[in-house]
Amino acid sequence: MSGFVRRYGSFPGQETITLIEGVVIVDLPPPGAVNGVGTGTVAVIGEFADMTYAVSVDTTGVVTTKPQPVEVTSAQDLLDKLGGFDESIGDTGISGGSGFIALRNKKFSRLICVPVNLASANAVRLYRDLPTNKSATNPTPIVTVYAGSVAAGREFKSGVNRVKVGKRCTFTGVGAYSQNVDGAVTAAGAPAQFQTFTSALGGFLTANGGVGVKKGDFLVLGVIGGAGALGVNAATYRVRSDPTLATALVVEKLDGTNFDWSTTTALPYRIHPATDADTGVGESDDAIACTVPARPLDATILAATTINPTIVPTAGTATTWDPLSGLQMRTHPTGALTYTSTIQAANAVSDATIDALYASCFDSLLADEMPSRDVNIVVPARTSETIRTKQRAHILDASAIGYGRISLVSPPLNTLTVSAVVTDASPGVGATRNERIIYNWPGAQTFIPEAVGFTMKGADGFNHADGMLDTQLNMWMAALLSNLAPERNPAQSTDPVPAILGPITSFQRGVSGLNMTDYILMRKMGIAAIRFDRTIGGFIFQSGVTSSLTSGQKNINRRRFADMLEDSCAERLNQFAKQPLTQGLKDSAVGEMEAYLSGLKSEDNPSAQRLNDYLIDDVSGNTPNLEAKGIHVIIMKVRTLATGDFFVLQAEIGEDVTITVT
Repeated sequence: MSGFVRRYGSFPGQETITLIEGVVIVDLPPPGAVNGVGTGTVAVIGEFADMTYAVSVDTTGVVTTKPQPVEVTSAQDLLDKLGGFDESIGDTGISGGSGFIALRNKKFSRLICVPVNLASANAVRLYRDLPTNKSATNPTPIVTVYAGSVAAGREFKSGVNRVKVGKRCTFTGVGAYSQNVDGAVTAAGAPAQFQTFTSALGGFLTANGGVGVKKGDFLVLGVIGGAGALGVNAATYRVRSDPTLATALVVEKLDGTNFDWSTTTALPYRIHPATDADTGVGESDDAIACTVPARPLDATILAATTINPTIVPTAGTATTWDPLSGLQMRTHPTGALTYTSTIQAANAVSDATIDALYASCFDSLLADEMPSRDVNIVVPARTSETIRTKQRAHILDASAIGYGRISLVSPPLNTLTVSAVVTDASPGVGATRNERIIYNWPGAQTFIPEAVGFTMKGADGFNHADGMLDTQLNMWMAALLSNLAPERNPAQSTDPVPAILGPITSFQRGVSGLNMTDYILMRKMGIAAIRFDRTIGGFIFQSGVTSSLTSGQKNINRRRFADMLEDSCAERLNQFAKQPLTQGLKDSAVGEMEAYLSGLKSEDNPSAQRLNDYLIDDVSGNTPNLEAKGIHVIIMKVRTLATGDFFVLQAEIGEDVTITVT
């Protein structure tokens, strides 16, 4: 060889090239590509039965508001993370609020939910009884110890006062880690909160794989229905403290009330981990064991109160056992379960206190992290003047620091006339007017099977129990936009419109008789209203307009498509940031944008065309002074495709019409 071969990942300087004779290979990476960002990610803020992602519970059992956006991937995932239907949530028929009702019958390409905190300031705990032993000589349970689940929204009652569980709670079915038949107890002569259980073979310091029995674990003693002391002592007890002896445990009843033993020996027993029977770990009066948010519906319930479920699970017997036999709730040992009517009352109406909770949920979506940063569309399940004002402020704040974002506004369902929605005064369209605000009216009826049999208020002011509920229109628009390409007009009648709006059965109660004059006025004032289309036999949006009255800002598809183009190019250009501003870097940036927009223009495949034409200019906006400051301007101009909103059929039909053949 007459020289050396050298390889570089970037073009080397002249001094490097001339170091030695030979061949210099410059192995450059292929150009990158602009990948279009998603445009259909919807964030729904609403009130749900499960508030796991709405709160934080500290080690003292205190509940604080902490909304955490969570992605939902399926109907079952929604139930798992946010709970199911709860007839007491939301101001049905007026301002709404129920996240479940708002989402029912809707389809989204991608869905983020932000639950509102409806819980009281102090958490509770739940516990259950475990199956007792088979016989005096057989400590295995009378039935297999199964895991048990308490659904979010399950109701408990203290007298006439109701409490709803604020998250799904699960008891494990791990089973006993220690068992024997030599248990012994001695009557103390007087009831007390704590009693001592002994077992000569216990090994309580080394049981459970050497970990030992721990405070909060459970002792299952005796045989239910057994003769004498065998049955009298039969119950599930909580271990009060870590044992100091291998043969003795200090235990308490699950509710912490006083009790006494009936003296006996040779008792069968088992020891289970705390999670098999309790949602928390600790003594009955340990605040740290209170981990479950709860929602009182009627009144404040005192601390250290034991509450039974409204529907009591079947009690255990000598041969049968329900997974939730003995289920009870225990309030915080020192903090009452405080009731705030404006937040926790059944079907609470809109109020400043609940509006503030919605505001905190909006603010949680400003985070520059997943999944918040991907949101394109924000819609609340509840409406009020304060919430609608917050919607407008939020989308302006969010769009200024991240992906372009729009929000969908609807007035309360008792807004029943066109004259009420076309005004500038709240709840009319003019109160929050902006090209990033889409105003939808009237509401729509849909069938919610879970609501059948429950008395629910309608938009007409009357109660209904047939499952036909009035819903705000903005969530229907959100579902449609989530499934529609951004350059498409949501007022089209072709797919996916029939599938998305198919579950709408009629206009909301109290609204009827809308005519062409009404729709002309609503379009003029920036209202995207629904209309029944007899051609497809279903509902469509008559006009795909934003609430803006400014020329060039009226069409929804223009705003959404502009956001997609801007955000997609910006995300790719950000990869070039902080690199030397060479001509090669400039050319690469322009080349990638050209390739992206060329693909959308799709001259080789007209059926895939998404824009009319474009221009990329990185010359006219730049000066040496700007470049010296590290600023490089790229001008992008895009002419979008117009939508065929107005077809003119010019017809001449008659006996004397002249037909000219060309």
